[in-house]
Amino acid sequence: MKKITIILVFLFTLSCDDGNFDIPEFDFASITEINNCDDVDVVLYKINGSETLIIEIDPKLGVDDGTFLTHIWDDTTPFTVSETGANKIIYRILDDTPTKDYYCQNIPPTTPVVIDEWQGTGVIIARTDFTQDDNDTVDEAEDDTIDHDEDGIPDYIDSDDDDDGIPTKDEDVDGDGDPTNDDTDGDNIKNYLDEDDDEDGLLTAFESNTEDDNGNGSKDYLDAETNNNALVEARTVKNSYEEVYETNMDIQSLKLTNNNGNTINFDLYNFGTKTNKVTIIEE
Repeated sequence: MKKITIILVFLFTLSCDDGNFDIPEFDFASITEINNCDDVDVVLYKINGSETLIIEIDPKLGVDDGTFLTHIWDDTTPFTVSETGANKIIYRILDDTPTKDYYCQNIPPTTPVVIDEWQGTGVIIARTDFTQDDNDTVDEAEDDTIDHDEDGIPDYIDSDDDDDGIPTKDEDVDGDGDPTNDDTDGDNIKNYLDEDDDEDGLLTAFESNTEDDNGNGSKDYLDAETNNNALVEARTVKNSYEEVYETNMDIQSLKLTNNNGNTINFDLYNFGTKTNKVTIIEE
């Protein structure tokens, strides 16, 4: 698995107005995972009972290499939220707990009813931990240069590490969940890295992985006694792997103001983390 970690450390301080206004609960500390709507615009939200905190993001942010949620963010690209700009933050107190439909419909529902609304300003700083993995159950080194079958795809994102037409995760012959301890032909090359699993001189990619030609209970590609019915074309595996974007969002100098002019201020507010997974299938 490859992991790129971009670290940003902040000191957290919190302050609220000292006036006579009764500050609402505004407690989302236990809700660390951000929800999202991404059908049209990027809408991120958190819910705590009848309270909700919403961020609307300009969908053009990060568009150079993907959507906002599939962009690798670091602390060098902050962006502002304001009451009139493309990026907005809204805090609402409702008369009931909202569902996803409240945020993700083109026409907002009439319920729950908004009791109080606060518009926000501030600067959002996002950071992303980015990983890639072929999910083949093998703990592979995070190294672009390790490519056992020399097909140009590093092992950690290669579905078939030896290019023998058998996915790495399926080379677990003994069924113990670990493909790295199976060596059918005893040549000290594990099956998932061995292009000829039964050492019969016929590459595994050209032998059936479903047929048992001589009926001895062993599939042809694992049976050294069967090598006379080679496939016309080598069996291949379409490569696929998963990209994981774990984005954490902090808001600096967050100020929330309602229609009465009351404010809630945070020097730094952690909005939370959103994990977005993308499956890559190579042609």
